[in-house]
Parts: sequence; C-alpha cells; structure tokens
Amino acid sequence: MNGASNMSGILNKGAKEELSATFGSLGGGIVVVDLGGQYAHLIARRIREIGVFSEIRALEDLSEGQAGEPAGVIFSGGPDSVTEDDVRQIDGFLKSTVVPVLGICFGHQLLAKYFGGEIEGSTSREYGFATATCDEKSILFRGLVPHQRVWMSHGDHVSSLPSGFRATASSGTLGIAAFESLDGRFFGLQFHPEVSHTERGMDILGNFIRHCMGNAELSPSWTPQVMHDLIIKDIRRSAGDKELFLLVSGGIDSLVTLDLCIRAVGKKRVHSVHIDMGFMRLHESDAVMEYLRQLSYQNLRVVNAQDRFLDALQDIVDPEQKRKVIGRLFVEVFSEHIRAMDITEDWMLVQGTIYPDRIESGGTKRADRIKTHHNRVDEIQAMIEQGRVLEPLRDLYKNEVRALGAFLGLPEAILKRHPFPGPGLAVRIIASDNESPPAGYDRDEELLRSLLEPYGLSGFVLPIRSVGVQGDARTYHHPALIWDEEGRTTMDWDTLKCCAGTLVNRLDSVNRVIFASQRIGRHELLLGKCFLEKPVVDLLRLVDHQVHQMTRQIEEIWQMPVVSLPLFDVQGRQAFVMRPVCSKDAMTADVFEMDKALWEGIIHAVTSINGVGYLFYDITMKPPGTIEWE
Repeated sequence: MNGASNMSGILNKGAKEELSATFGSLGGGIVVVDLGGQYAHLIARRIREIGVFSEIRALEDLSEGQAGEPAGVIFSGGPDSVTEDDVRQIDGFLKSTVVPVLGICFGHQLLAKYFGGEIEGSTSREYGFATATCDEKSILFRGLVPHQRVWMSHGDHVSSLPSGFRATASSGTLGIAAFESLDGRFFGLQFHPEVSHTERGMDILGNFIRHCMGNAELSPSWTPQVMHDLIIKDIRRSAGDKELFLLVSGGIDSLVTLDLCIRAVGKKRVHSVHIDMGFMRLHESDAVMEYLRQLSYQNLRVVNAQDRFLDALQDIVDPEQKRKVIGRLFVEVFSEHIRAMDITEDWMLVQGTIYPDRIESGGTKRADRIKTHHNRVDEIQAMIEQGRVLEPLRDLYKNEVRALGAFLGLPEAILKRHPFPGPGLAVRIIASDNESPPAGYDRDEELLRSLLEPYGLSGFVLPIRSVGVQGDARTYHHPALIWDEEGRTTMDWDTLKCCAGTLVNRLDSVNRVIFASQRIGRHELLLGKCFLEKPVVDLLRLVDHQVHQMTRQIEEIWQMPVVSLPLFDVQGRQAFVMRPVCSKDAMTADVFEMDKALWEGIIHAVTSINGVGYLFYDITMKPPGTIEWE
C-alpha cells in the first residue's frame, strides 16, 4: 500500500478499527480508489461528512477481496490519460464486484473505456465552472434541478458510450458529462461533485451513497470529538516514550499539533522550535513567541537563521529548487539544534503537515507533483522512512483543522489567521536572473487579443511564469495581464471571471490571469533581475503588511498572498500582485470579489511606498492557478 492508501493517515491499524466501529452502524462504507487525482482524499472527506465510513485504496492494490465488503466504490480523478494497462488492472475487480461503482473525471473515462466506450483527447479542455444539464430522473440527479453549475478540470473526455449505458448530463462542450448503466450498477461524472464549487455536489454524492446503502438514512458522525480522541491515541501509540520536537511557525496547523501533542504526552516531553529564516511577515515571529509565552509554555526556543537562509537562496530562481533548499536548511538547522541540546536518539520530529501539503507534493504513486512543500523534501522523506517523523494532521484539511482548533479552545485570532506557507515570503518572490524575455513567451498573444475583445478588455502575456494545476497535473506557464479599456468604475466580476476562465482554457501558454486598474503599455512593464535579497524581502514585507492592514476585517477572505514580481516600471519601481481568495480546504479556491473603490484605495497606499510601481489583482480560480504562485 502507498502512503495514501488509508482513508485517514492519522490512524494506525488499531485506531482505524475503532473508527470502523464508529461508522459500523451505517453499513459497509465506501472505498475510494486513488487514481492520482488532487481530490481523492477530498472525496473521502465528503463521504465522511455525509456520515459514512470511507477508505482509500490504490488502483495497483485493488484486486478481488482487497476492498473488503464495501457498499460502493468510487474511482477518483487523475492526471493521466486512460491506458489499456489501467483497463486491465480493474478487470478482475469489476468482474467480481456486485456493488455500485462511480467514476469521477479520469474514473468516469476509465469505466467508459473498460466497457467499450471511446475517449477523445484534449481538444475540448475545461478548467473551471460549467453548466450541466442533468436528467433529474436518473439515480445521481434524482430530486435535483435540471440545470446546475459544476466544476470541470479535464482534457480528455468520453465521446461515445458503450452498449447498455445512457448519458444523464451534458455541458456546453460535452455531450456526455455523466452516464449510468441501464442496470444501475455503474455511474460516471466528468465533473467533480466533491469540490465546493459544484453547487449540488454533496447531493449527488448523497444520492450515490443512498443507492449503495439501499436508501438508508444517513447522519454525520465525523466530529471534532472523534478526530481529537483518535489523534490523541495515535500520538501516544506512535510516540511511545520519545521526546517530541515540533517546528512551530505560529500557524493554526502547527499550533493545533502542538496542543494535541501536549494533551497526549504532557508539556515536559514536547519541545517547540521556531526557526526565524528571515521570510516571516512584519513582526510575525515576535507575535508567535508572545502568544506561546502567554500560554505559559516553557519548552520554546527561537533559532535566528536569517543570514544562513538568505545566503543559501541568493542566486536561486527555480521555484522547485528554492523549496528544496529551504526544506533542507530547516532540517540542517533543526538537527544542529538537537545536537546542541545533547538529546539522545529517542526523539521524533513532529510536523503540522495537512493533506494538501502531501498531495500537491506528489504524495501518492500516481499523483503529479504540483509543488514540493518544505515538509516533503528528500531529507524529510528519509526521516519519514526511518520512522522519525510524526504528522498527526496529515490527512485532515484546513477546515477540519480549524474545527479541531475551536474544539481545543484556541483563540479566535488564531483560528481565523490566514494560512501562511512554511517557506514564508520566499515563495512569494518570483525571482529572475534575466532581463530579456524568454523566446516564444508571447506566442499566443494574437489569440489573447481576439479573446479579450468581446469583453471590452485588453492585455498581453507576461514574460514570467507561475505554478498552476490543470487536469490534476502541474503546469508552469505565463500569467496574462489584462485591463478594462472602457474604464468602468465598478468591477464587473462576472465578466472578469468568465474572461479568466476563457483565457486559461484556450491559451496553452497561460495558466493565470491578473487584472490592472489602468491601461499599461508593454514598454511600461519591463523584466528585470530580482533575487531573494534582504531589500527585496523587506519591500515585500511592507507591501504585504499594508494590504493586510486594509483588508483585515473582511472575513470572506480566506487567504491573501501578496507576490513580488520581477517586473519594473520605467523608473525602476517594482510590480506586485495581490491574490485574495475564498476557500474551505485549499484544494479549490474562488476569487474574492473586492469593491473597486477599496482596491484603488489599497493601490494608492501601496504605491506610496518607496520602490513600488504597480499593484495587480489575481483573478484566477484554483484550479487552474494554485493559491500561491510558486
């Protein structure tokens, strides 16, 4: 089994048996087959929210008898195209199973191909919202409205169905957005019901589960109390008599982890280390330390490693290399700290890793690596294999961690604190070692202009790149900068988001769209050299602080990275971009629709800072754009 094969990696075998007993009264549960998509665990979590036990299995491990006796099976999405080898791997299982099976995205295509349908390539890509027209008489859409907004993220699609199947939904570009077999055993959805953007997704999953359970009544049982009790038991089993060392950043993940470890083994055996690597937000390290001191927590040490991190990163441009160096330095500094304390070998490193960190780092056999999180670099992986790492939250999502934090009694200010990446501002600085735009970066510009014209917008492709996730795979493409030629006084968000979706679906070289408050000529925004040097970090720190000060009362904003771009106006002043998003679990994110007057007020304040030229607004959903740019 791979590392993601258990529904809940917080659980060892004994804890999983306890959870199975908790859900036992609801029936045999649902097996989610992980085909490498970004949302396999999100599907499992949605099922838990409905109140049914779920367990994740890898396709490579799925064979007769291995899935136990589930009430139903779900094949997840995935980053690849369906192959004959995939079809062969499910042959034994599908020939022997008698339970209902649902395929989502890649799984939808896999089932269709297995039974003799046809799959076509990526000429009709869809990333983002689509309107599905559904047959409300079908099992999955029973009781739902015929037209609903759904979330697509795919290249390939089912072009024809096998005998014995019928289409139950279509979208603007797809004739087969959903299907079911005439005998009611097999179902397919090209869109993702598990993401919050699919407006009736939980109802669709609920209909499938009720079908699997013989229309039994379902009630939620996955609660913070259950999470708390199982995690505490798991920490005690895993830790034994060892000393626990936690790298604490001050974010909710690390603080919830710290609280749980203390509850599990007591304060004396839990040591927290805060490494100040020079990329924290303004006054953030001081605020973290003050909060922990208010808790009368004594086993706290601060390690100042600012110069060491800056020296190691000063020439690095590639985002993946940057993350790996940061992760390696964290391990080195931590290890030196342990040696200085003369601690024996009887210790474990505790990390506040949550599920999105693992899955985006390619945490399963088939998953694509979107970005390497600092807690998933090679040095950490080696420690994991040695049994030296404890990750109590590793299969929880951010909203579950927050719910658990509220249950533990953490202050509201901590619960509502914006998520902040472990590498800090280092991954919010897009570095550049070149002043000449890369060849071919603007190859789609003519098509871009034609796509913008109907919206009354103009723009051009920028000579920089950022990370995205499209069709469950990593992309490293260019942002498009756009502006309103008509100079409207309000933000027409429907138009802007529709336009952004069109651009990322139609332009192969673009995975992100940012908006400017004014017309900008290409000659007014120049690529320049930019590295992770202290003046660059300090300027970003000031801009970030100003933006957050002016928006701190907006509860709808779940996170707002502020990104430093290696782009400069003709006077040498730097460009920045703000990315306010609304999300629940970091796996998908919508754009916060800010009032134009507030945005322009922020622009005025930020551009008053010496050295700042422009402030743009990222209007890209996730997917296709990750929340962070790197």
